[in-house]
Amino acid sequence: MIILRSFRFWLPLGFLLILLSASFIVPALYPELLEPGPSFLKDDAGRLIADPPYSMEEMAPLGSDKLGRNLFYLLLSGAKYTLLSAIAIALLRMVGGFLFGIIYAFLPDWTRQMIKGIGDTFNFIPLAIIAFVLLSPLQLAFESGAMYSFQFLIIEIGVIAIIVIPSLGMYIGEEMREYLKNNFISVSRQIGASRFYIIRRHLRPQFSRHALVMFSEQISQTLYLLIQIGVLHICLGGLKIANFGITEPVPEYFSYTNEWAATMSINIQMVFLHTWLVLTPLAFFAVSIFSINELTRYLKEVLLEDTFPVTKDEKPSKQPENPSYLEDPFSFTNRSKEEFH
Repeated sequence: MIILRSFRFWLPLGFLLILLSASFIVPALYPELLEPGPSFLKDDAGRLIADPPYSMEEMAPLGSDKLGRNLFYLLLSGAKYTLLSAIAIALLRMVGGFLFGIIYAFLPDWTRQMIKGIGDTFNFIPLAIIAFVLLSPLQLAFESGAMYSFQFLIIEIGVIAIIVIPSLGMYIGEEMREYLKNNFISVSRQIGASRFYIIRRHLRPQFSRHALVMFSEQISQTLYLLIQIGVLHICLGGLKIANFGITEPVPEYFSYTNEWAATMSINIQMVFLHTWLVLTPLAFFAVSIFSINELTRYLKEVLLEDTFPVTKDEKPSKQPENPSYLEDPFSFTNRSKEEFH
């Protein structure tokens, strides 16, 4: 398959695979890297020169958090929670969206218009607000100890996926309805083809290529959403509050998963004093989203736009097409041959 031999495919995918692998391997081999660092730093003369959070010069390569933990290894450890959760959310969206879209495509017009009207109304509400409203009570329950971090993580994945399924399903359903207007599908219906047959022989082959591109798009959109709800202190695995201070309690947030949005959310109030605490997790998000978008762009060119790159061993053909093919009024066009199954 030409996709698997392309450098443009393996470069962004390879970066994400290396990042995920390191997220599992490094914490397992060197768990001490995630432990709190020194309470202060001294120079050669024994004088106190710094306390957490340490800058990039004081603790390489990306500084530390307020507990003195190395920020690079902290984000590397949290990569598996961020990326795998985004993949799981995108997968649930695609499965639910295609099931919803198939049902939507075969509904009567009046039912479809009613569902579309309701869906269009909710499209004006930002998804981050909807996720915040639904997950805030669960965050309070997690803080009180009513559920574990992993339980909260699973519920968050389900909720973030479900809130997108209706709009995604309506989009897919509308595309399916347009495709069902083709003449060859009308002929199939006239000779007795059932809906299941049309779905299996016409819709599934046509939209299987779209599904791979849309799946990649949903991963990047999920990462965008995680950044937005992270600012609202809704993070994967939940946030715990610990009170510090001597004369009065000073609440501080902590995360069990150390995922990127949580690391950013915990330090959001320190953005003006210690900018790297917020910009560093955002940089991890940005590089990952860029890699996924490049992967999506390549898949879209190859699978949907049919711009297959020519390899070194292949030369583009300059021979004219067979005249009999051009003169035959019953020959299928290139588009028809692709769509006819």
